[in-house]
Amino acid sequence: MRYLRKGQFLLVITLGLALSAWGQGSGSQAGRGGRGGGGAADFYNYDSTATAGIPIPDAKPTETHQKIMINGEILAYTAQAGYVPLRNATTGQSEAHLFFTSYTKDGVSDASARPVLFFLGGAPGVATSWQEFGGLGPKRMKWMGDGTVGLPPYGWMDNPNTLLGQADLVFVNPVGTAFSRPDQPSRGPNFWNTATDIASLAEFVRSFLNTYDRRNSPVFLAGEDMATGRVAGLAGYLQDHQLPVRGVVLLSMTPAADALAGDEQYITLLPNLILSAWYHKKLAPELTALSAEQIAEQARQFASREYLHALYKGDRMTPEERAKVVASLSRLTGLSRAFIVSNNLRITLDRFNGELLRDQHRALSNSDARVTGFVPGTSGGRGGFGGFGGFVSAPAIDYNQSYLAGGFLTAYEAYLRRELTFTNSNGTFYLSSGGIGTFTSTGNDDASLAGAFVRNPRLRLFVGVNFFDLNAPFYATEFALAHLNVSPDVRANNIRVSHFESGQMTYVDSKSLAKLQADLTGFINEAVSSARQ
Repeated sequence: MRYLRKGQFLLVITLGLALSAWGQGSGSQAGRGGRGGGGAADFYNYDSTATAGIPIPDAKPTETHQKIMINGEILAYTAQAGYVPLRNATTGQSEAHLFFTSYTKDGVSDASARPVLFFLGGAPGVATSWQEFGGLGPKRMKWMGDGTVGLPPYGWMDNPNTLLGQADLVFVNPVGTAFSRPDQPSRGPNFWNTATDIASLAEFVRSFLNTYDRRNSPVFLAGEDMATGRVAGLAGYLQDHQLPVRGVVLLSMTPAADALAGDEQYITLLPNLILSAWYHKKLAPELTALSAEQIAEQARQFASREYLHALYKGDRMTPEERAKVVASLSRLTGLSRAFIVSNNLRITLDRFNGELLRDQHRALSNSDARVTGFVPGTSGGRGGFGGFGGFVSAPAIDYNQSYLAGGFLTAYEAYLRRELTFTNSNGTFYLSSGGIGTFTSTGNDDASLAGAFVRNPRLRLFVGVNFFDLNAPFYATEFALAHLNVSPDVRANNIRVSHFESGQMTYVDSKSLAKLQADLTGFINEAVSSARQ
């Protein structure tokens, strides 16, 4: 199965529960710097073959003091932006500098009692500013009412739904994202693999906790998209290196390999397709009238019963059984019976995306199925809208990401300079691509999250599941959690799952952000209080 990820690169997902691109041998194609076609100069992508890079000084982070109103109360905080050098434990020499921003509440008498939440980004090459400035930091991009960035000039606003009221926040950018760089360009590929990616971020966490005397604070780790695997692996790594983690937050969790194998891939994807058809009003009136939770439950029941039974029986179905399941699929997806029959009941994401809104010449965004974009006809204006067999495949673009990224980065860089007074870089800020080469992933990552629980049975897990994220189908996440190899006590007491009517980036949706903030507040408070019992 192919899913379009941030950074506009395609990855074949044959992934385990925990690390996806951090674990099963797939890799990003972004950031092959300095290799423009036809000898053309490339002034954007990072070139790991260069003989020298821009030196990053070991300067203190910039520091500003600000205030924000949360729940009717003024919260004063200190904001920092700068670099943490990653030093070789033997030589003491810096090998890379990681760019970060942090927000800590002022006036805290006992900092050790205050949680620290580290955000660790998304897919390889994707900066953590999406989580910070998208909706979880104290300042938030000023999104338009339709969820887009609108037109310039772009701005930002106080964020009453920030998590700063519950924990101090640290947004960390791995090497090749944001302004984070290896000290020598040739060292870049050393960081673009599972083991060093996790080890480098662990060193950041250790250095940060030691530098700011927070070693005894409850530590939480958060990752989004394919970084959910990074976070799962990091939790176990830190525990092995005597830095216990109190809780892990996974947003848009990457599906387990089992959920994407064989016919399971169609079963776990189908509920998302049904929700997408429901949202775009392609279903019968009685189904359109249902709530998202209600249609999601109908989708689960159908996928796990009638649809599962039909795929299992295959050609052993009677004509009556086949006709019944075809009719049910057509009713729940809004697709024609002829389309379902021609696809042998197995609806791939690209075929669905090309067919659902074909009459409107539009297709869905994989990161948020609610967002659509225009699909031109074939070149020359002939042949109309369609492809092989009259069906069109999904375009190699995510409209949602494309609509958001440019204005978002423009506003964020202005925020860094004006609000955080950070001016210690004239280099390229890599938001979603261009900063890394091929990411080499290794290891058995199905066991990463389960292994973290084995190492630390008191670890707490929060999983945010999004109904309209086609990159991480919600039923595939539920499947993965149902098959997670943990003890009965952990399963009963340590795992919390929340569902959201949003796309991949829950925090961009204002309504979903309020729910996410409330759910994470409860999760953090419960995790901290349970540790003191």
